[in-house]
Amino acid sequence: MTRGLRNDNPLNIRHGKSQWVGMRKVQTDKAFVQFSERVYGYRAALVLLRNYIASGKNTIGKIIARWAPSSDGNNTRAYIEYVSRSTGIDASEVLRFEDREKLVEIVRSMAHMESGIVESKELISEAYDMVSK
Repeated sequence: MTRGLRNDNPLNIRHGKSQWVGMRKVQTDKAFVQFSERVYGYRAALVLLRNYIASGKNTIGKIIARWAPSSDGNNTRAYIEYVSRSTGIDASEVLRFEDREKLVEIVRSMAHMESGIVESKELISEAYDMVSK
């Protein structure tokens, strides 16, 4: 089982200032947030993507460049290409958070890249609903 799955954090969100909904009371992973259920990990990821889009990081290319920068040792170009190819969304297409189906597909693809999981669209949609209320 990958670290992201053990932490119920499939997109590997790092600790920061945020106190996320659904965080485990005790955080034993010093680098990555641990959630009580996977849906909360997806919810947090979608909150971050909503914020990215609002700040102008509104394409797969810009989102992934911020999420997994090459300065952290990531192959950012390959990550962008994977998410674009697997979702069928051009890396430079301008996204809106209201594009529910596209955002669900992007998060699903990112979870596969980050944690090797092929997640159900239903679970990510549930997380999307938690954010968009």
